[in-house]
Amino acid sequence: MYKCGLVLEGGGSRGIYTSGILDAFIEKGVEFPYVIGVSMGACNAASFLGKNSRRQHDIIIDYINDKRYMSFSNLLKKGEYLDSDWLFGELSYDISPLDQEEFEKSKTVLCCVVTNAKTGKPEYLYPKSLRERGCVEVRASCSLPLATKGVEIGGEVYFDGGVSDSIPLERALEDGCKKAVVILTQHKGFVKKPYNENALKAIRKYPLLREALADRHNLYNAQLEYVDMIVQQGRAFVIQPPTELDCSTLEKSTAKLEAIYRLAYRQGLEIAESVKEYVNS
Repeated sequence: MYKCGLVLEGGGSRGIYTSGILDAFIEKGVEFPYVIGVSMGACNAASFLGKNSRRQHDIIIDYINDKRYMSFSNLLKKGEYLDSDWLFGELSYDISPLDQEEFEKSKTVLCCVVTNAKTGKPEYLYPKSLRERGCVEVRASCSLPLATKGVEIGGEVYFDGGVSDSIPLERALEDGCKKAVVILTQHKGFVKKPYNENALKAIRKYPLLREALADRHNLYNAQLEYVDMIVQQGRAFVIQPPTELDCSTLEKSTAKLEAIYRLAYRQGLEIAESVKEYVNS
């Protein structure tokens, strides 16, 4: 059993909100025995456990407009709008490396949520080390359908965990967390809308993945209701933007992203002691 877990939603570029909160937590010494992350949430989780303050901030702010990060030229050359090889190779291991020793020294259990392309269902990976170049568990969790080709692990192809389990609070409780701190990247009152039907038509190779995407808004909105229910039971502490961020999944405005980071960092500093008390209570 874990006294308190940390649940991290994804959101692509919008995940810089979570980066700001977690950097404040690093500074204030807030720690968790269990962390589960989805997509960008998995990236944030890795940097948090490695105590790499500002790593995710710098990766996004410094490279979001680099053509090697995302561009139509990537699509033409490699068949992926997001160049996953570069993102989880040179960028993550050479340019902005994770503190691997600190990551491995941490006693925290890390869970990365992925979606099986064949079944459209979530699966959960528990990397104990990320030294192997490519960090396939995190990469798979971040592999957006249409923007990437997915990642092969053990003969199966996986995509972004947000397709099938965007807010994995239920999984955290199933894994033995008595309660959890949940960081969302959407404001209170947000309601997810259906996926673009024309975009869904482009996913022909994996029909059950397409079905999962078509139903994602219903699942997401149901998960928000579940989070509220667990909060009412006193088993969840939710952190989310105070207002709408107006930030897309593949947002490129560094001014907007920097403002979101600073907002979150200030918010994180303000609530750090309350969170620490909640984690230890």
